[in-house]
This record gives sequence, structure tokens and C-alpha cells, in this order.
Amino acid sequence: MSKTAVRRVLFKSFWAVIGLVIAVSLFKLAFAGSTQDADGAPLTPTGQIPAEEVVAEKGTISNSLTVDGTIVIDKPVSATSSMTGVLAHRFAETGARVKKGDKLFQVRAEEEPAEPVEEEPAEEPGKVDDATGDGDRDDAPVEPSAPKPVYHWYTVVAPATGVVGNYAVDMMGEVAEDGVVVSIRPTTFRAVGAISPLDRYRLATDPDTATVTIEGGPKPFTCTDLSIGDAATETITDDAPEGEMMEGESGTEGESGAGARISCLVPEKVTVFDGLTMTMTIDAGKSDGDVVTIPVTAVTGLVRDGSVWVVGEDGTPTEQPVKLGVTDGKLVEVTSGLKAGDSVLRYVPGSKESGDGMSEEMPVGEM
Repeated sequence: MSKTAVRRVLFKSFWAVIGLVIAVSLFKLAFAGSTQDADGAPLTPTGQIPAEEVVAEKGTISNSLTVDGTIVIDKPVSATSSMTGVLAHRFAETGARVKKGDKLFQVRAEEEPAEPVEEEPAEEPGKVDDATGDGDRDDAPVEPSAPKPVYHWYTVVAPATGVVGNYAVDMMGEVAEDGVVVSIRPTTFRAVGAISPLDRYRLATDPDTATVTIEGGPKPFTCTDLSIGDAATETITDDAPEGEMMEGESGTEGESGAGARISCLVPEKVTVFDGLTMTMTIDAGKSDGDVVTIPVTAVTGLVRDGSVWVVGEDGTPTEQPVKLGVTDGKLVEVTSGLKAGDSVLRYVPGSKESGDGMSEEMPVGEM
């Protein structure tokens, strides 16, 4: 065999060995992986994901809450009598427009007369004044005087502004105590929506106005008399017909967790109609200038007092109490206990997002 042929065989064998080494190395890396870290120390699998951190920053928070809802006409309000008697007079007839406090009708009530007083008959000269003639007047029959009826009149005023409906009692008809005599059909409207229980914390400043926008309707306007929770529910549902439920209202009495009702009064000068879809925007506060802010996920407790987990230089998180201010639902203002540049855990330990597997055993605190 010539020298050229030998070199050719050796060259092919050399590259075959190199290819085999590379293939074995790739196979090992793909299926076995590295067993050492960058410092050469053996790697030990832990199955844990490092906690995510976030840096507290300066910013401005505007707490503006938007609620979708409907324009609803106020329900009829009943005018009742506080006394038992008869309907003696109507100040406002059916169909008349009245304002809250105007006179509606008058009830005449008859009260029990005082006990009649027996009067002794006057003696007449030359006559015996008793029945037996023995001079004893105690056995003489005396006719008591008939008691005169005592009447009192009570005036009932309109409980709301609106139109007087049909009277349930005819003139001089009997009226029962707390009985409904007539109803007032209001001409006022309210913007009504629902907010989640947690969003009620964002309205802790008790705002009394909101801006209502109706697509395709009048320009955005300010509604007043903002009511939240039970007060709003009573305003809308009192005197509603039996079985009638408002849109979004739960059919189970006493059921909670579905949200709170919120409503505000539409100005009389604004033209609206029952059933219109609207959006209510509530301005519930704004931070003054640049303040320290962090994500709400980093805080346990979002009302006044809370806690965050500050990450130290060695990477160990430590719980730190903080004072809280305005929140927009994503960021929260920290008024004390934390400064801009501090690193904190993005998620509260024990929460589902933290990924530490402790959500079942470790409480995250109460709001």
C-alpha cells in the first residue's frame, strides 16, 4: 500500500473518532445535563423557583373607579296614615304634581270621650226628689248626659317629589293606622351599578358625587347623593312590586359575596330614560405629588396598615410593617415604612402567585 493511501485511511479514521467523541458529549449533555455549577460545585436539584422581587418607586396614584350600570327610575313611595280614622280631605288630587313635604290629605280621628259625669237633679220646692218617698235621694234614677265625640285632624305630607297616584280610600272612607292611602310616582332617576366588596375599600373616603356617561346620550354629567351598600339598595328597592327584581340582583335572600349596590341621583335638568346603559366614574382620591408605590400583590392588608417583605443584602426577606394610602387597584401608596429603591417580594409569601407552596398553611392576613 502506498504512503498516500495510508495517510488517507488515517485521516478518515481521525475524523471518525472526533465525530464519535462529539456525538457522545452531545448525548450526555442532552440527557444527563451538567452536575456542577459555575464554581465547580455539585448541583443539587431543589424544585423551587426563586422569589421574584420588585423595587419601590416614586409615582402618582389616581384612585378612579369605573362602574357599569343602568339608569333606573325611582320606585313609587307610599303615603300612609299614622292614625286610624276616615279620609276627611284631599289637598292634592290624583295626577297632581307635588314636592316632598307638600300637603297630601287629612285624616279625621275620633278619640274616646271622657267618662260622663252623673248630675244630681235639682230639687224643686214641694216635691219629693226620690223614688220611694223616704227622703233618700240615692235611689232616684238619674239619666247621664250623652258624651260628645272628640275629633282630631292629622295632615299627611308627600314623602317624595312626583305625581300623585290613585287613592286607595274614598272620601270619608275608613283609614287604618299605617295603611297605604296613596302612592307618589317619582319623576327622578338614579344611576345604579354594582361594585365588588373589595372595591368598597377604595371608596373609604366616602365620595358623594360621580360622573355618569351615557353613550349616544347627553354629555357626561355629575350625579349627586352617592349611596353605597344597604343605603343604595333601600333607595331602589323599597315599595317595589312583589316578585320584581332589578338587573343583576341575586334571587337568594341574605346571599352575600355578589357585590354591593351603588347609586347616585341624576339631576332633574338632564334628560334620561329608564333602562339606559351607563358608565359611572368615581373619583375617590389622588396622591399628592410623587409618592412611594409598590404593587398591591406585595402587601398584605390594603387599608391604612399593612406589611411587606423587604429583601436584605443577603437575599433574605424580612416582614416590615408599613402605612398605606391611596390605591388604584394595581399600585398602592406607602406613606411610611418603606423608601424608594427598597427591594421587596413582588408577591406576599403564602399567596398563590408566590409559588412557595404554602398557600394552604400560611395565612396572608386580613384586610
